[in-house]
Amino acid sequence: MTNGAQWHSWLINDRWFRDLPALLQDSLLTGMRQRRVTPGKSIFLRGEPAPGLYALLTGSLRINPGRPQLARSPHAENYRPYWFGEASLFDDLPATHDVIAQDAVIVLHMADAPLKQLLAEHPTLWRHFRLLLGSKLGIEVPAVQDITLLPTQERVAFRLLMLAEAYGGVDGSLRSVMRGDMASTRCLGLTGEVVERVLTYFEERQIVLRDHDRIDILDTDWLRDAALHRLTGAEA
Repeated sequence: MTNGAQWHSWLINDRWFRDLPALLQDSLLTGMRQRRVTPGKSIFLRGEPAPGLYALLTGSLRINPGRPQLARSPHAENYRPYWFGEASLFDDLPATHDVIAQDAVIVLHMADAPLKQLLAEHPTLWRHFRLLLGSKLGIEVPAVQDITLLPTQERVAFRLLMLAEAYGGVDGSLRSVMRGDMASTRCLGLTGEVVERVLTYFEERQIVLRDHDRIDILDTDWLRDAALHRLTGAEA
Protein backbone atom coordinates (compact mmCIF):
# COMPACT_ATOMS: atom_id res chain seq x y z
CA MET A 1 0.00 0.00 0.00
CA THR A 2 1.01 3.61 -0.45
CA ASN A 3 2.96 5.14 2.41
CA GLY A 4 1.32 8.53 1.89
CA ALA A 5 0.03 9.98 5.13
CA GLN A 6 -2.87 11.55 3.27
CA TRP A 7 -4.11 8.19 1.97
CA HIS A 8 -3.83 6.66 5.42
CA SER A 9 -5.74 9.60 6.87
CA TRP A 10 -8.54 9.23 4.32
CA LEU A 11 -8.95 5.56 5.18
CA ILE A 12 -8.89 6.08 8.92
CA ASN A 13 -11.43 8.92 8.67
CA ASP A 14 -13.76 7.04 6.33
CA ARG A 15 -16.93 6.03 8.17
CA TRP A 16 -17.08 2.48 6.77
CA PHE A 17 -13.37 1.81 7.32
CA ARG A 18 -13.35 3.42 10.77
CA ASP A 19 -16.03 1.00 12.01
CA LEU A 20 -14.23 -2.11 10.81
CA PRO A 21 -12.67 -4.50 13.34
CA ALA A 22 -8.90 -4.18 13.71
CA LEU A 23 -8.32 -7.47 11.87
CA LEU A 24 -10.04 -6.23 8.72
CA GLN A 25 -8.51 -2.76 8.93
CA ASP A 26 -5.03 -4.24 9.22
CA SER A 27 -5.68 -6.71 6.39
CA LEU A 28 -6.75 -3.91 4.05
CA LEU A 29 -3.95 -1.58 5.09
CA THR A 30 -1.34 -4.26 4.42
CA GLY A 31 -3.04 -6.00 1.51
CA MET A 32 -4.10 -3.09 -0.73
CA ARG A 33 -1.73 -1.87 -3.40
CA GLN A 34 -1.59 1.59 -4.96
CA ARG A 35 -2.28 1.94 -8.67
CA ARG A 36 -2.08 5.07 -10.81
CA VAL A 37 -4.23 5.14 -13.94
CA THR A 38 -3.99 7.72 -16.71
CA PRO A 39 -7.10 9.30 -18.30
CA GLY A 40 -9.03 6.97 -20.59
CA LYS A 41 -7.38 3.81 -19.31
CA SER A 42 -9.42 1.06 -17.69
CA ILE A 43 -9.42 0.06 -14.05
CA PHE A 44 -11.11 -3.13 -15.17
CA LEU A 45 -13.48 -4.16 -17.96
CA ARG A 46 -16.70 -6.11 -18.08
CA GLY A 47 -16.00 -9.83 -18.37
CA GLU A 48 -12.61 -9.69 -16.69
CA PRO A 49 -12.10 -11.78 -13.53
CA ALA A 50 -13.85 -10.61 -10.37
CA PRO A 51 -12.17 -7.30 -9.51
CA GLY A 52 -11.83 -7.51 -5.73
CA LEU A 53 -12.05 -4.33 -3.66
CA TYR A 54 -10.99 -0.85 -4.79
CA ALA A 55 -10.77 2.49 -3.03
CA LEU A 56 -10.71 5.58 -5.23
CA LEU A 57 -8.44 8.20 -3.69
CA THR A 58 -8.05 10.87 -6.37
CA GLY A 59 -9.61 11.54 -9.75
CA SER A 60 -12.96 10.39 -11.10
CA LEU A 61 -14.32 7.35 -12.89
CA ARG A 62 -16.68 6.60 -15.74
CA ILE A 63 -18.90 3.60 -15.17
CA ASN A 64 -20.23 2.10 -18.39
CA PRO A 65 -22.28 -1.10 -18.04
CA GLY A 66 -22.28 -2.35 -21.59
CA ARG A 67 -23.37 0.67 -23.63
CA PRO A 68 -22.94 4.46 -23.63
CA GLN A 69 -24.92 6.20 -20.90
CA LEU A 70 -24.93 9.50 -19.15
CA ALA A 71 -22.37 9.26 -16.41
CA ARG A 72 -20.94 11.42 -13.72
CA SER A 73 -18.54 10.92 -10.87
CA PRO A 74 -20.07 10.75 -7.39
CA HIS A 75 -16.63 11.15 -5.88
CA ALA A 76 -16.57 14.65 -4.46
CA GLU A 77 -13.24 15.58 -2.95
CA ASN A 78 -14.80 15.64 0.52
CA TYR A 79 -15.97 12.05 0.12
CA ARG A 80 -12.86 9.95 -0.17
CA PRO A 81 -12.18 7.11 -0.42
CA TYR A 82 -14.95 5.80 -2.68
CA TRP A 83 -15.14 2.01 -2.34
CA PHE A 84 -16.17 -0.17 -5.26
CA GLY A 85 -15.89 -3.70 -6.60
CA GLU A 86 -17.28 -5.42 -3.49
CA ALA A 87 -20.39 -6.60 -5.39
CA SER A 88 -18.25 -9.31 -7.01
CA LEU A 89 -17.94 -10.94 -3.59
CA PHE A 90 -21.68 -11.55 -3.60
CA ASP A 91 -22.30 -12.82 -7.14
CA ASP A 92 -18.98 -14.66 -7.60
CA LEU A 93 -18.93 -13.67 -11.29
CA PRO A 94 -16.59 -11.71 -13.57
CA ALA A 95 -16.82 -7.92 -13.63
CA THR A 96 -20.19 -6.64 -14.86
CA HIS A 97 -19.09 -3.08 -15.67
CA ASP A 98 -16.39 -1.20 -17.50
CA VAL A 99 -14.68 1.15 -15.05
CA ILE A 100 -12.59 3.79 -16.84
CA ALA A 101 -10.42 6.60 -15.50
CA GLN A 102 -12.07 9.89 -16.42
CA ASP A 103 -8.92 11.78 -15.50
CA ALA A 104 -5.72 10.93 -13.62
CA VAL A 105 -6.72 8.43 -10.95
CA ILE A 106 -5.13 6.86 -7.91
CA VAL A 107 -6.78 3.78 -6.47
CA LEU A 108 -5.94 1.24 -3.83
CA HIS A 109 -6.71 -2.36 -4.74
CA MET A 110 -7.01 -5.68 -2.93
CA ALA A 111 -7.36 -8.58 -5.34
CA ASP A 112 -10.30 -10.96 -5.23
CA ALA A 113 -8.41 -14.12 -4.21
CA PRO A 114 -6.76 -12.87 -0.99
CA LEU A 115 -9.94 -11.03 -0.05
CA LYS A 116 -12.04 -14.19 -0.39
CA GLN A 117 -9.41 -16.19 1.49
CA LEU A 118 -9.65 -13.69 4.34
CA LEU A 119 -13.44 -14.01 4.37
CA ALA A 120 -13.23 -17.80 4.30
CA GLU A 121 -10.93 -17.76 7.32
CA HIS A 122 -12.99 -15.14 9.17
CA PRO A 123 -16.64 -15.47 8.06
CA THR A 124 -17.86 -12.84 10.53
CA LEU A 125 -16.13 -10.21 8.39
CA TRP A 126 -18.78 -10.73 5.68
CA ARG A 127 -21.10 -8.48 7.65
CA HIS A 128 -18.99 -5.41 6.92
CA PHE A 129 -19.11 -5.94 3.15
CA ARG A 130 -22.86 -6.45 3.40
CA LEU A 131 -23.07 -3.06 5.11
CA LEU A 132 -20.92 -1.45 2.41
CA LEU A 133 -23.03 -2.84 -0.43
CA GLY A 134 -26.27 -2.14 1.42
CA SER A 135 -25.33 1.53 1.85
CA LYS A 136 -25.27 1.84 -1.94
CA LEU A 137 -28.39 -0.20 -2.67
CA GLY A 138 -30.44 1.39 0.09
CA ILE A 139 -31.50 -1.97 1.52
CA GLU A 140 -30.24 -4.47 4.06
CA VAL A 141 -28.20 -7.06 2.19
CA PRO A 142 -28.76 -10.63 3.37
CA ALA A 143 -25.98 -13.04 4.23
CA VAL A 144 -24.53 -14.65 1.10
CA GLN A 145 -25.84 -18.09 2.00
CA ASP A 146 -29.33 -16.65 2.53
CA ILE A 147 -29.75 -14.72 -0.72
CA THR A 148 -31.31 -17.68 -2.53
CA LEU A 149 -33.84 -18.06 0.32
CA LEU A 150 -35.50 -14.80 -0.67
CA PRO A 151 -38.87 -15.01 -2.42
CA THR A 152 -38.47 -15.25 -6.19
CA GLN A 153 -39.46 -11.69 -7.09
CA GLU A 154 -37.28 -10.27 -4.32
CA ARG A 155 -34.29 -12.21 -5.63
CA VAL A 156 -34.69 -10.87 -9.16
CA ALA A 157 -35.27 -7.34 -7.87
CA PHE A 158 -32.17 -7.61 -5.66
CA ARG A 159 -30.04 -8.81 -8.58
CA LEU A 160 -31.25 -5.99 -10.86
CA LEU A 161 -30.64 -3.44 -8.13
CA MET A 162 -27.16 -4.77 -7.43
CA LEU A 163 -26.21 -4.59 -11.10
CA ALA A 164 -27.62 -1.08 -11.48
CA GLU A 165 -26.63 0.57 -8.21
CA ALA A 166 -23.51 -1.10 -6.82
CA TYR A 167 -21.17 1.35 -8.54
CA GLY A 168 -23.26 4.38 -7.70
CA GLY A 169 -22.01 6.57 -10.54
CA VAL A 170 -24.61 6.41 -13.29
CA ASP A 171 -26.64 9.57 -13.80
CA GLY A 172 -30.16 9.92 -15.19
CA SER A 173 -33.36 8.01 -14.55
CA LEU A 174 -32.66 5.26 -17.10
CA ARG A 175 -30.20 2.57 -16.14
CA SER A 176 -29.23 -0.43 -18.21
CA VAL A 177 -27.87 -3.82 -17.21
CA MET A 178 -26.80 -6.58 -19.55
CA ARG A 179 -29.18 -9.53 -19.66
CA GLY A 180 -26.26 -11.96 -19.59
CA ASP A 181 -25.20 -10.61 -16.19
CA MET A 182 -28.44 -11.71 -14.55
CA ALA A 183 -27.35 -15.35 -14.46
CA SER A 184 -25.83 -15.48 -10.99
CA THR A 185 -26.46 -18.80 -9.27
CA ARG A 186 -25.27 -17.26 -6.03
CA CYS A 187 -27.76 -14.37 -6.21
CA LEU A 188 -30.65 -16.10 -7.93
CA GLY A 189 -30.60 -19.90 -7.91
CA LEU A 190 -33.45 -19.74 -10.42
CA THR A 191 -33.90 -21.22 -13.87
CA GLY A 192 -33.75 -18.87 -16.85
CA GLU A 193 -37.44 -19.53 -17.48
CA VAL A 194 -38.40 -18.35 -14.01
CA VAL A 195 -36.21 -15.23 -14.30
CA GLU A 196 -37.82 -14.36 -17.64
CA ARG A 197 -41.27 -14.81 -16.14
CA VAL A 198 -40.46 -12.38 -13.33
CA LEU A 199 -38.95 -9.90 -15.79
CA THR A 200 -42.14 -10.11 -17.83
CA TYR A 201 -44.10 -9.29 -14.69
CA PHE A 202 -41.82 -6.31 -14.03
CA GLU A 203 -42.09 -5.16 -17.63
CA GLU A 204 -45.88 -5.30 -17.58
CA ARG A 205 -45.77 -2.91 -14.64
CA GLN A 206 -43.31 -0.60 -16.43
CA ILE A 207 -40.54 -1.29 -13.93
CA VAL A 208 -38.14 -2.51 -16.61
CA LEU A 209 -37.95 -2.52 -20.40
CA ARG A 210 -36.28 -5.50 -22.06
CA ASP A 211 -34.27 -5.39 -25.25
CA HIS A 212 -32.35 -8.11 -27.05
CA ASP A 213 -29.21 -7.88 -24.91
CA ARG A 214 -30.06 -5.50 -22.08
CA ILE A 215 -32.64 -4.54 -19.48
CA ASP A 216 -33.44 -0.87 -19.00
CA ILE A 217 -34.50 -0.12 -15.44
CA LEU A 218 -37.24 2.48 -15.33
CA ASP A 219 -38.08 2.52 -11.62
CA THR A 220 -35.27 1.76 -9.18
CA ASP A 221 -37.37 2.86 -6.20
CA TRP A 222 -39.91 0.14 -6.99
CA LEU A 223 -37.11 -2.41 -7.25
CA ARG A 224 -35.71 -1.24 -3.94
CA ASP A 225 -39.08 -1.74 -2.27
CA ALA A 226 -39.44 -5.15 -3.93
CA ALA A 227 -35.97 -6.22 -2.82
CA LEU A 228 -36.65 -5.58 0.87
CA HIS A 229 -36.40 -9.06 2.27
CA ARG A 230 -37.93 -10.69 5.32
CA LEU A 231 -34.69 -11.97 6.77
CA THR A 232 -33.41 -10.74 10.10
CA GLY A 233 -29.92 -9.90 8.88
CA ALA A 234 -28.20 -12.54 10.99
CA GLU A 235 -24.41 -12.45 11.11
CA ALA A 236 -22.60 -14.12 8.21
